[in-house]
Amino acid sequence: MPILKQNHLGFLGTLCVALFACQMGWAGEFSLVLADENEDLATQIENSSLARAALEREDSDATDVVAAAKADYRRILEVLYANGYFDSEISIKVNGEEASTVSPFAEFSALPDVAAEVFAGPAFTFGNTEISPLAPNTKLPDEFRPGGPARSSTIRAAVDRGVRAWRDAGYPRAALAGQDLRARHPDRELDVTLGLETGPKLRFGELSVSGVSRIDAQRVLEIAAVPTGEVFSPKELTDAQRRLVDTGVFRSAVVRESAENNPDGTVDVEIEVQEERLRRLGFGAEYGTSDGIGVSAYWFHRNLLGGGERLRFDANLNQQLDGNEALEYSLGVLFRRPATPRPLTDLVLSMVASRDDNNDFREDQISAEILFDRTFTDAFSLASGLRFTATETDFKPGVQNFVTLGVPLRATYDVRDFETNAKSGYYVQSELFPFYGTKDAESGVRFYLDTRFYQSFGETEDLTFAVRGQLGSVFGAASGEVPESFLFLSGGSGTVRGQPYESLGIETPIGTLGGTEFAAASLEVRYDLQNDFGVVGFFDFGYVGDENQSGSHSGAGLGVRYNTPIGPLRLDVAAPVSGDTNDGVQLYFGIGQAF
Repeated sequence: MPILKQNHLGFLGTLCVALFACQMGWAGEFSLVLADENEDLATQIENSSLARAALEREDSDATDVVAAAKADYRRILEVLYANGYFDSEISIKVNGEEASTVSPFAEFSALPDVAAEVFAGPAFTFGNTEISPLAPNTKLPDEFRPGGPARSSTIRAAVDRGVRAWRDAGYPRAALAGQDLRARHPDRELDVTLGLETGPKLRFGELSVSGVSRIDAQRVLEIAAVPTGEVFSPKELTDAQRRLVDTGVFRSAVVRESAENNPDGTVDVEIEVQEERLRRLGFGAEYGTSDGIGVSAYWFHRNLLGGGERLRFDANLNQQLDGNEALEYSLGVLFRRPATPRPLTDLVLSMVASRDDNNDFREDQISAEILFDRTFTDAFSLASGLRFTATETDFKPGVQNFVTLGVPLRATYDVRDFETNAKSGYYVQSELFPFYGTKDAESGVRFYLDTRFYQSFGETEDLTFAVRGQLGSVFGAASGEVPESFLFLSGGSGTVRGQPYESLGIETPIGTLGGTEFAAASLEVRYDLQNDFGVVGFFDFGYVGDENQSGSHSGAGLGVRYNTPIGPLRLDVAAPVSGDTNDGVQLYFGIGQAF
């Protein structure tokens, strides 16, 4: 048998590795040489390169890489123009040959190397800048001025703002009519002259609907509420689209002006919708060492009667873990009909049956509401109507029956970026509820305010500060004269973590009852880690009082978050900081941020 020498074995090993590497696509690298030291510009060029992307894909071949390299001349040039470099040189070589001269039919034994060499040259500034005509109160980019950085992105922004201002003024056909860009290389300046064409001022004309199958087209028009006959406004189209999506009936909605003007000075509006599935079922769960175990479920129908009516059933069950064996529950039904009795107003009917049971009292309540929820802007809404409650409270011993009828007035202002995991914006909701009491109930007024503020820092907004404040008060009635659900207790995941659930209230001979005065504050510092994980540090404070006594407590702790499509999974560990409690560390688990 022939014996292979050691050098032969090395040669064969190298050959096998090379063959394996070609078979696996282990060939071809992208490199960039930027004559000017500009890390940000280099990153932009690399991210724009199609050749780099082609070399990173597993399914690319040599032909793909060559075609991508040829296209990179224009893409890199666009990046340079966007950053104000108008005297640049670009060289892209494929296996040492300029990409522009490589035949598209060239054959390669493996994926080729691509080397880009870029000389950006000096950055230009704007010389003369002119854009006309402009609508009144048009705000151009601050950098679009003589001496400003001559970026092509700034020019595009100036055109966009000029066109948008004319559209906002009722000219939907406004567009760029002409441009003159002249680079004066000795002065390193770019002169820009832009001409806009306004087109005619138009009013909203007829409306058409497409894509409907289960909902009546007329109801779509009523919900969209585009003001036919009024001066064209792109904001009206955006608001109409939002109103349609907010009903939950539609998976998507597009509201746009038609391509042609009408002879009478109007422009028609086209509404295209895609309907959502009719029904949905969902479940949820939360756990707290003192709050107990809570499970919830809901079912809703998105288009009950063919007019966008939403019917929803909710069930919530909670078992405390403090030795109280009773089961708490809440069963509710809600009916919402949009654009009733007029556009921008929803009719809301609801009924809830609930039981609240702790060591000091048990309360069974049935409440019913009829509300009209009016939307004024995409952030602000106002709701009012009638609310009826019938309550039986067992103070163990001693039973009282409360019946109330009142007029709630609720205002909501919400400009958060995301409801379940906000990083910026704020949320304010307040309710004023004057009520008439009978049976064992006195008449009075209940007030509640919930405010939340969010601010993030860093380029990727990894660090977020979240602040929440709550205020509540009952005027004209004292503890024992209204249902306990009208009063306030503190402690647990919704107020002060680290303190036992609803542990702070008014101490009476029959136990801890709710107070007529309430305040709570929470501060969270959230930091996002890699792989969808995050950490949170928090501090909570709560106060409860009435005309005779008051008390406060606080808690603090740490938490872990894991982001999911439905919101972050939340795990908090908290301990008491101040207040009369010896319960020690508390544990909380749920879905969504604490607030």
